[in-house]
Amino acid sequence: MQNANYLQYTGDVLRCGYMALYSKDELIDMIKEGGLRLTDHRLLVLEIVSKQKHPITVYELVDLLRKKENIDQATVYRNLASLHEAGLLRRLDFNHGHAHYELETGRASHSIVCSNCETIEKVEGISIDDVVKKMLKKSKKFKETRTHSMELYGLCRSCA
Repeated sequence: MQNANYLQYTGDVLRCGYMALYSKDELIDMIKEGGLRLTDHRLLVLEIVSKQKHPITVYELVDLLRKKENIDQATVYRNLASLHEAGLLRRLDFNHGHAHYELETGRASHSIVCSNCETIEKVEGISIDDVVKKMLKKSKKFKETRTHSMELYGLCRSCA
């Protein structure tokens, strides 16, 4: 894996959410290390999700997958569920009535969501470590966090 500054797909090389580079072999290793059986559909789902700059909906994923292979929606849902349960995908709920998915990188996820048109913008390079520390200090049941996801809601420039 290498860090990258932009999103691009060329051959076997994928750039994902936080702009890291994953080869097809690395994605295969991730599936196996997640305790999952490697299947063509599972790898294809992980490849496509890892290429997205923003979290992707199931509907968008199905459209992209069907351009490459004949795959039914139930198979996509099953693969998303197994990849999420194995800790390879992050499931996000932006109060749109449907889930979005992104590669689980172990890094914090911050997004701003337009309440009107549902535009989603990932915001990176912002640390909220002090807020997390304060929350843990006040928590009576938790000692540590491993990662977090934060969504802010408002109006994008087009809708404001």
